[in-house]
Amino acid sequence: MNNASRTHFVSQVSALVEQRLGLSREMSLSASLETIFFEVAGDQPAAYAEALRSSPEHSPVWQRLISALMIGETYFFRNQMQLEWLKQIILPEVTRLKRSGLSIWSAGCASGEEAYSLAITLHEKLPETQRRYLQLIATDINQTALRAAEQGIYRAWSFRHNDPALQNLYFKPVEGGWQIKDSIRQMVSFHLRNLLDGPPVSQLDVIICSNVLLYFDIKAIRRVEDMFFGALRPGGWLALGQAEGLHFERERWITHLFAGGVVYQKPLDARNAASTIYHHTPMQADKRATGKLVSATPYLDAVEALRLKQYDRAAATLTEYLTRQPNDSAARVLMGCILANRGLITEAHAELDTALRVNSLSADAYYLKGVLALEANQTHAALEALRSALYCQPGHPLAAMILGNLHVRDGDIQRARRTWEGALLFLEKLPPDEAVSDLSDLTNAGIGEFLRDQIQQLHTGG
Repeated sequence: MNNASRTHFVSQVSALVEQRLGLSREMSLSASLETIFFEVAGDQPAAYAEALRSSPEHSPVWQRLISALMIGETYFFRNQMQLEWLKQIILPEVTRLKRSGLSIWSAGCASGEEAYSLAITLHEKLPETQRRYLQLIATDINQTALRAAEQGIYRAWSFRHNDPALQNLYFKPVEGGWQIKDSIRQMVSFHLRNLLDGPPVSQLDVIICSNVLLYFDIKAIRRVEDMFFGALRPGGWLALGQAEGLHFERERWITHLFAGGVVYQKPLDARNAASTIYHHTPMQADKRATGKLVSATPYLDAVEALRLKQYDRAAATLTEYLTRQPNDSAARVLMGCILANRGLITEAHAELDTALRVNSLSADAYYLKGVLALEANQTHAALEALRSALYCQPGHPLAAMILGNLHVRDGDIQRARRTWEGALLFLEKLPPDEAVSDLSDLTNAGIGEFLRDQIQQLHTGG
């Protein structure tokens, strides 16, 4: 099959994936869509593309593609701060409304770790009388992931950031790993559902949808945000991923700003919409007495917090800012840096991909993606990303520093020298005492001295 035919089929399938699943054609997984499609289609790409067009998303032909495309990366209590907000603020507020039952939807639950983390939290927080009337629904479009969730057996990797006591308390050892105990498993009802098809039930108290909309195209995001608002009871709550914020009609919501993230509430009275409520914790003690994030430039406040390694403060500042300015590419890159420093690698990549969708020439975004690829031992991807950074900004010092070292490792001394010398020429135009980037506390003079030392070592054979 020639390249034109391959491109035609991939374009067709990409359009179908966007239409049916909401996933953007420019999503981070799009680079591998061609490989995935031809793996599942085999030697009959035309027939497979036609079958996708004429079949529903729950059909085997779609599920083969979905299972290959959506490989969820998650673990237990991944969104620990979000669960704390649920315990301390959301549940008491919902309970205060004195409703007969509590209805919660975990949208995009993947293989179940996050839904079961939610169930464990509710089991610990709510008395038995309230749990008896609890409705906890978890949905996903990936049938393979849902089967794993229903089975509830997990390997050690799913517990990688948890206290070992958690496994003994809520899991039992079985062949192949650890299985969630029946008392928790029975709290969750799993269902195959496309997010674009609407909510599983109406009149919900809480919706949790983490790191799903990051991959959606803008039309699908608007559609899902409208659906979430309509599905919630007045006074209900919406929690998105740590790096996510609402894109449309934020003025109809009450915005709750916590250290490290945002949660949205559908107001009981429309007159209370468009307000912001700030929730203080000891980690926010340095905020002004007014309770507001007072900074004429929230971005610079976040840069300062990042350099002080105050990641919660930096994330809270940026999250609140991005709810108002979602298309600020530099702020997206900075958020990606914060998430990477906190070990949230999947979320960091998603944020950097969003930055590149906004500004395809963001050198800092490519630089960070290169660093993350290196840490994952993906050398080829790292090289491509770092070269892209230097294409977008010739002489980008941080990208040049790493790329030169990779050239030295590969024995290409001349290319390493040219890369570092290009960075030095770039640095000559900059004030020596200023930081080389918002992502680093290195000064222009400091990195210049390092690069000159590296070049000298090339001359001396060191």
